[in-house]
Amino acid sequence: MLSGNNPISKILSIEHMQWEEGKFKVAPRSFCVLAFRIRGDAVLSSGKDRFQLHSGDILYLPQNMGYTAKYSDTDTIVIHFVTQKDDERIRIFSPQNRELFHQLFSQAQKIWENKAPGYETFAMASLYTILGTLAEAEANSNLPQHFLNAVAYVNSHYTSSTVTVDEVCAIAGIGATVFRQLFKKHYGKTPTEYVTNLRLEYARKLIAGGETVENAAYKSGFSDPKYFARVVKKYFGCTPRSFKTYGK
Repeated sequence: MLSGNNPISKILSIEHMQWEEGKFKVAPRSFCVLAFRIRGDAVLSSGKDRFQLHSGDILYLPQNMGYTAKYSDTDTIVIHFVTQKDDERIRIFSPQNRELFHQLFSQAQKIWENKAPGYETFAMASLYTILGTLAEAEANSNLPQHFLNAVAYVNSHYTSSTVTVDEVCAIAGIGATVFRQLFKKHYGKTPTEYVTNLRLEYARKLIAGGETVENAAYKSGFSDPKYFARVVKKYFGCTPRSFKTYGK
């Protein structure tokens, strides 16, 4: 689910639910569940797997998967939705910033409850925001801090034409080889490709806002406007001047 390889077909409901202590046996259902637990503990079992949940945890139950559960008094916000294919396992998330996720789930529930024009689209956007934030939090929790510091430095200094991987790694205190390996694993591209994408996007916005191609190239971190034009041609199949109509 968090990888984005199992698209969501439809949201069925988003509800703020409460129930009393009890034991339940739930047959396989044709929808998934993503739930933020505001209050209460639970123990879930599915096959040989057993899961414990506490306040602040987030539960993902794939569609067409039965389970048994023992709950204490429970207060939760639940999103029911359908995915294009069945996932294979239950997931429990225990994010550090639980208040943030409480807010995201509450916002999604209010959107669904109010049913203003376009609410289904806004609700879908809210669900993907929750999933994306979960994926980011899970990835960051498994990454060393010096790598995260290096990425933060890249995001703050990519418009400098002189910034290098070696410089970034020296400042963040991480070896260049390790940095490149982790970057490729978690971003699916090299640091150079990542920086190039950032620079191109920034240059495109500058040109669309009226900046000259030459100035946009320099301001976005390209030291040579001619090289900038070649990179634009390679990535977008057009000239930099075509960016003038970007967003219009």
